[in-house]
Amino acid sequence: MSTQAGSSKKLPAFSTLRLSMKVSITYHDNESFTIEEVVKQAIHNYGKAAKIEVMPESTMAYDHIYFGLQQLITHEQLSLLFERDASYQQDIKRLREEVLYKVTEIIDQVIIDNESKVG
Repeated sequence: MSTQAGSSKKLPAFSTLRLSMKVSITYHDNESFTIEEVVKQAIHNYGKAAKIEVMPESTMAYDHIYFGLQQLITHEQLSLLFERDASYQQDIKRLREEVLYKVTEIIDQVIIDNESKVG
């Protein structure tokens, strides 16, 4: 709201305004295993109104690939580690095969998409 000189309109009193500050915090987490863990800790530290974005450390393709693979693997691997029975090595091999299958599907789709853009 604004007033012109000589106008009879008054600005609202500052005591009636509720002002807040937007605070951005960026940090690198080398300790957490999962996105959910990071979000839970951030909400604990900064409250439910916090906007939390978890992303790779950089925009380099390698960092995005690592980040994506970590999301595909970590929950399942942690479950396997905590159960840690005699079949762990076989289970890790199966997990690796499942993730490689998903990655191969993505690679195939990228190739198809690129070819369709050219042709």
